[in-house]
Amino acid sequence: MTSEIPDKSSVVENLLHSIQEELASMVSLAEMARDEATNSETKAEGKYDTRATEASYLARGQAWRIAELRKMVAWLSGEVATSPLNEPLVQVGALVHIEGPQTQWVFVAPIGGKETEVNGQTIRVISTASPLGSAMVELEAGDAFEVDSPRGLQDYEIIDIR
Repeated sequence: MTSEIPDKSSVVENLLHSIQEELASMVSLAEMARDEATNSETKAEGKYDTRATEASYLARGQAWRIAELRKMVAWLSGEVATSPLNEPLVQVGALVHIEGPQTQWVFVAPIGGKETEVNGQTIRVISTASPLGSAMVELEAGDAFEVDSPRGLQDYEIIDIR
């Protein structure tokens, strides 16, 4: 099965749209959680009533996620995400084709954990902090590397970097 090579600018555009939608949703949910945490009806009725505390933890977690999403939107909106790489090495901003337990495309970004589809290819977004990202950072096309996973050591090879 030969699919078309994904275009990096299309990957960035799809991710930006997806993250902006998630950000709008998270902002709405965070407002609801903040209201819940500060609502007079949430006030503790006894020493074992933790509704307000739980709501404040939820609001704090959502605030962290919103900050991450805003950072990603700013990065994807800038020229860095779509500009050509200075060197043909795996680095933040690289679209990388790897072969291992499965052949896949990954996009290295400041924050990972998303997927998008371009030209029939699923593109995973990873960060250099992820096991896969940290194992291949600064490598070139043709380099092989290993990743320690729950299923044991996994062997990969970098096929292409864009």
